[in-house]
Amino acid sequence: MMLINLQVIPAINANADAILTSDKGLSIKGQVKEESIAIPCRVRLHEKITGRIIADKSTDSNGFFEFDHLNLTTFYAIAYHPISNYNALIFDNLIPK
Repeated sequence: MMLINLQVIPAINANADAILTSDKGLSIKGQVKEESIAIPCRVRLHEKITGRIIADKSTDSNGFFEFDHLNLTTFYAIAYHPISNYNALIFDNLIPK
């Protein structure tokens, strides 16, 4: 009999403790569009200073996303095109409000 040791990894980066808050904190909101058409896709939030991934989530059907539980620091986000292998959009120098 073989036992497999599985560990659940949270969707939010566990090493991001200095960036994330336990309450809702500050947030970054946006919408992904291509040629004025909303695109539902995956968006990754990165800490600007280190480049590490803080969170990864999908937009809603209208391309809207929100990252919350953030502290005041600078971020960038990358929206990944759902069909192609290229990035749809890069949001740079994001500061949560």
